[in-house]
Amino acid sequence: MGQMSIPGMEQPNLLRRTFERIRPRMSPSLLVIGAQKAGTSALFNMLAQHPKAAAPSVKELDFFSDDAAYTKGMAHYRSLFRAIPAKSFGHFTFEASPSYLYYAGRTAPRIAKDLPGVICMAILRDPVKRAFSAWNMFRDFKDNPKRGHLHDPRSFQQAVEDELAGRTEHAYHCYLARGCYAEQVRQFKTVLPQGMLLIRSYKTFKHDPAGVVAEVCEALGQDPLPAGHGAFSLKANTRPYTDKLDPVLAKELYQYFAPSLNELKQVLGHELDLLESYG
Repeated sequence: MGQMSIPGMEQPNLLRRTFERIRPRMSPSLLVIGAQKAGTSALFNMLAQHPKAAAPSVKELDFFSDDAAYTKGMAHYRSLFRAIPAKSFGHFTFEASPSYLYYAGRTAPRIAKDLPGVICMAILRDPVKRAFSAWNMFRDFKDNPKRGHLHDPRSFQQAVEDELAGRTEHAYHCYLARGCYAEQVRQFKTVLPQGMLLIRSYKTFKHDPAGVVAEVCEALGQDPLPAGHGAFSLKANTRPYTDKLDPVLAKELYQYFAPSLNELKQVLGHELDLLESYG
């Protein structure tokens, strides 16, 4: 026998849903801007465990890098975040879109204009290892029901040769360009106030996630998570490698990236410990 509907019972639920829609939305105080395949998902998941965090349901919003989304305006962007908690005492929200770093020429001015005071966090990874990891991810999309159209069937060697020759058709498959960090970082440093851009290496994050998260929390004015918190054992988007990075190709790529890494040192004013072993 179905549940009887009592006249008037729907009213409170309708009012509650209406109230939820019109409640003011939180605005992010932190953007994790990249880099792709450099731990952004892990960092997002760790920060989401903070007792004051109100993370959105979708990690990568890509609002500032997507022209079509950006034209919808900031009201649309804020609608993607949670409503301000009824009893809000220092809650914060954030998102993590690696596209923001890669498209820095487009995103940095937009972010500086529309989110004044926001902290931008970038984790930079060894550009050769990052490129190989990204290729491995897109190769793994072959049978993915949602991302199969992004599948890259080429070998890493062929993908590199195609990109260097200007034959790469999809921006997602620009494995080398995404690791040329110097100009990307420069764009953000140019428009953000001093101290609002945090840059850490993937090596540092991998070996001391609690320390990196604590730095982010301090920048946000939040208490750090306890060092032994379960959040620091979280892993995200890990994929097995069926191929190994060819040492000869790796050596050539490190030579390719050397000028960009030297430029990055000049942009940052110090050397970032990025390079990993590839043997």
